[in-house]
Amino acid sequence: MNEGKDASLPRKLLLATDLSARCDRPLERAKALAAQWDAQLTLLTVREGPQVPAEVVQWLDGSSASTEAEFSARRDVAREFDGCGFPVSLQFADGDVAGAVLAAAARDDSELVITGAARINTLGEIFLGSTVEQLGRTLDRPLLVVRQRARAPYRRILVPSDFSAAARLALETAARLFPEAQLILFHAQEAGVDGLADQSAGTGSSSVGLRCEQFLDSCTLAPGIRARIAIDSAPGAPQVLAARYALEHGIDLAVLGLHSQSGMLRLFSDSKGEQVLRGLACDTLLVCTGARRTAMRIAMTSARERTMQRAMQRMDTRAFRRTRPPRQAG
Repeated sequence: MNEGKDASLPRKLLLATDLSARCDRPLERAKALAAQWDAQLTLLTVREGPQVPAEVVQWLDGSSASTEAEFSARRDVAREFDGCGFPVSLQFADGDVAGAVLAAAARDDSELVITGAARINTLGEIFLGSTVEQLGRTLDRPLLVVRQRARAPYRRILVPSDFSAAARLALETAARLFPEAQLILFHAQEAGVDGLADQSAGTGSSSVGLRCEQFLDSCTLAPGIRARIAIDSAPGAPQVLAARYALEHGIDLAVLGLHSQSGMLRLFSDSKGEQVLRGLACDTLLVCTGARRTAMRIAMTSARERTMQRAMQRMDTRAFRRTRPPRQAG
C-alpha cells in the first residue's frame, strides 16, 4: 500500500470516537487525512461503564447487549468506509478514556491521534478538560482536536511561538505533515521579558522579527518550506491573541507545542492553556516534547487498572445475580 509514499507522512492514524453523530466531524477529518496520506485508520471506542439506568440493566444482563452493540458498530463502520481505498479497523476498550487511548496508540504505533472537541461528558467530548491536558502532555505523538467540518485540506496553519524547543517541534511537525499549506509563525509579545528585550534592543517590531528569523534558522525544515512561512506578531496575552488571530485570518488549523513541564507560552501550566484551547474555533494540533516515558508509564498503569476493573465487574455481576430475587413467571 505505501510503496513510493513520502516516509515523513503518518502511516497509521487513531481516531477516538463514540461512533455517535456528535463525533461526525472528527470522523470526516480522519477519513480525509487517511485518504490524503494513504494511511491506515483505526477507530477506538472506549466503554467507560454504565452511565444511565438502562445501561446498568444491560450490563447486569451480561455480554449479549455488548456483543449486539459491537456487531451493529462494525456494520455501520463497514458501510461508512465502503470503497474508501485505505485499511480501516474498529477496536473496543474498557475503562479510563485517556489511558485507553494512550495504550492503543502505543500498541498500534499510531503516528497521529484524532478526537473531537465538544463539551459533554462522553467519549469524544471530554477532551477539552483534564483528559486533553493529560493526552497532550503524555502522548508521544501529535493529538489533533477537531472542531470544524472537513470541507477541504488544511490550507492556512497558525503556529504560535515563544521561541522554545516545543514551538520548534510544533513548526517542524506542521511543515512535515502539511507541506503544501501556508504556515504563519505568530509571536505574542507579552509584557515582561519581551518588553525588556525590545527595550534593550532599541526597537520593538524589528527585534521580534529578527528573533523570528533566528528561530526559523534553528528549525529543521524541508527544502522550499521556509518560503511558505509568514511571520507575524502582536503585543498582548497569548491566550487572547491566538484565538483572535485564528478567527480574523481564516486559520484552518493551529499547531501548539507543549513542554513536558510547562506548555507553549506556559500552556497547560495554569488556566491559560484551557483558555487558549477553548478560545480557538479552528482545529488544533497538540505536539508535546519529552512525553514518551510518561506515556508508556500511563499506558501500562491503565492496562493493569482496566484488567482489575473488569475482574471486579465480573465479581460484582455474579454476586448481584446470586442475591437478586428470581423473576416471577407470567
